[in-house]
Amino acid sequence: MLIINKKLAVVFALNALLLSACNDMQQAKPATQSVTKYTATSVLLSGKVQNGSSVEAVDEMQNVIASAAVENGRYKLDIPAQTKLPIVLRSGELISVVVDTDLKNYDINALTTTIAQKAKALGGYTRQNMVLAASNSVHSPDANKTSTGWRGDTTTQYGGWH
Repeated sequence: MLIINKKLAVVFALNALLLSACNDMQQAKPATQSVTKYTATSVLLSGKVQNGSSVEAVDEMQNVIASAAVENGRYKLDIPAQTKLPIVLRSGELISVVVDTDLKNYDINALTTTIAQKAKALGGYTRQNMVLAASNSVHSPDANKTSTGWRGDTTTQYGGWH
C-alpha cells in the first residue's frame, strides 16, 4: 500500500510540474509591437496603372496625401517627408499598398489589389502581412520551386547531368 501511495505521489507531482510549466509558457509570449514608420524625406513613387485616369495616395484615415494624372498607363506621385506609412495608392477600384519607401516603383493592378485585400484580412497593412499575402497570391508551379535544376529538370541544366 505504501508503494502505491509513493507512485501516486510521484504521478501527482509530475502532473503538477507539467501543468505549472505549461502555464508559464503561455504567460511568456512576447507582446507584438507595431512600429510606426514615416518617410524620412520626400519620395517620388511611380509605376504602371492597369486602368484609370488618376492615382491618389491616401493614409489610413482616407486623407489624400498626393494625387497625379495617369499618362500612357503610368503615374508619378511626390510623397511629402514625414508621411506616415502605410500609404494606399488607388486608381478607381484598384489599389496598391506602400509599407516601405525603399522601393519606389509600385504598380496598381488586379494582383496588387488582391494582395492588399489579403493583407488587410490578415490583420492590416504590415510588411509581414504583405509578404505573406503576396506569397499566397502568386502561383508558381511545383516544378519551378526546386533547386535541383533549371525549372526543376536536372537533365536540362547546363545541357544534362553533371
